[in-house]
Amino acid sequence: MSEFGELLYAGDTDHNKNGYAFVLLGALFFIVANFIYAKMTAMIFGGIFIMGGLYLLLFKRSEKFAIYEHGVVVTSKGQEVAIPKNQINRIEYREIRGRRTLVANYYPVLILNDEKRIFINKAFNSVINQEFKQVVESYL
Repeated sequence: MSEFGELLYAGDTDHNKNGYAFVLLGALFFIVANFIYAKMTAMIFGGIFIMGGLYLLLFKRSEKFAIYEHGVVVTSKGQEVAIPKNQINRIEYREIRGRRTLVANYYPVLILNDEKRIFINKAFNSVINQEFKQVVESYL
């Protein structure tokens, strides 16, 4: 993608975290099954969690994106979508708060000239992903 200039930021979106959590929870069920009376029930639940985690890791892979000087490239489901910088009208932020957290997470939403919205599933706040935050805020 050299036609978009210098690479400012490249990364994955936040989809893989749930898959890892499900696989670890399933493995924990298998380990705990050796110490409790209802071994088969714990093994069945462990298998279900591991299968769900593997499904998320293998089939619901995270999307990749790259922010260049003159454009943004989003790779989703094997398809690469290139958006030139002159087609981006503005960047809005979607604020999402967790239930028991004091810090809100912000997700960038690219608003194109034809009012089409492209959501980038990469969070930033005052604690995490500061480099991504600086690149997004200074992009336009």
